[in-house]
Amino acid sequence: MLQFKLFPRVEQFTCDNCQGRFYEKTAYSVAHDWEEFDNLPTFCFNCATIIEKRENQPPKVDKRTLNKTGRTHQLGTRVRKDFLRKLKSIARKEKIKYVEVLERALECYEKNHF
Repeated sequence: MLQFKLFPRVEQFTCDNCQGRFYEKTAYSVAHDWEEFDNLPTFCFNCATIIEKRENQPPKVDKRTLNKTGRTHQLGTRVRKDFLRKLKSIARKEKIKYVEVLERALECYEKNHF
């Protein structure tokens, strides 16, 4: 987390974000003391506020990224009516997708028959 330190009544400085020139104003910097102050970026009040808000926000993640499953190949097949009814019933009860039921069934088959 980004923490700015206040350096009050700085004689003059230029904000490294907006390039504004300030005289006898409070400067904001990540510097711990006056020795580091000249070597690290300095900001005006407005820019420091904007940067802190931006840094403290959680990163945005779109919903498509969260829903990626790695399933990119299509499988189409015909099944009997009772098989489809059982598949849907299991998927509804477990609250998972049909393909997840089939993947679990394949895993179970591999464990027991190989």
